[in-house]
Amino acid sequence: MFTTANARRLRSLLAGSVLLSVAGISAAHAATARIEEGDRTISKGELAEFKVSAPRDTSSELSAWCEVSAGGAAKLTFDGEHYIPLSEPAVGDAVTLKPGETKRFELAGTVEKNKGDAYIGFVFTDIPQAMCFPGMECGGATGGAQSVKVSCGNR
Repeated sequence: MFTTANARRLRSLLAGSVLLSVAGISAAHAATARIEEGDRTISKGELAEFKVSAPRDTSSELSAWCEVSAGGAAKLTFDGEHYIPLSEPAVGDAVTLKPGETKRFELAGTVEKNKGDAYIGFVFTDIPQAMCFPGMECGGATGGAQSVKVSCGNR
């Protein structure tokens, strides 16, 4: 027998399935951005740049990864144009590497509509100096990296 309670349940089920269908369609049709995959080895002052391919007429979603590694200590700055991160690092964030360390970043964010000039990258900005206090023997920048390797790819 069809009662008012059954009618409410049916309406609730139908509304939920319509919402799920719409959400699935939206996710399936969301524009996707892709990062130029590869490896770059940079010296101090250089930028490891990875172009981002994205539709020019709309914003799109980027799902990628990048790894940075160096044989010695290094300080990098995360850079990007038309990239709005939803994960760390943010544009302008400093990344410090200890000798022999590798850091991996799972990048998730939005790429604004642009003229094809979107990119993300890392700048090898400095070699961290040893912290020295008056009266201490200081070794300077020993252990500093000569170069940094940056690798990026799509997920």
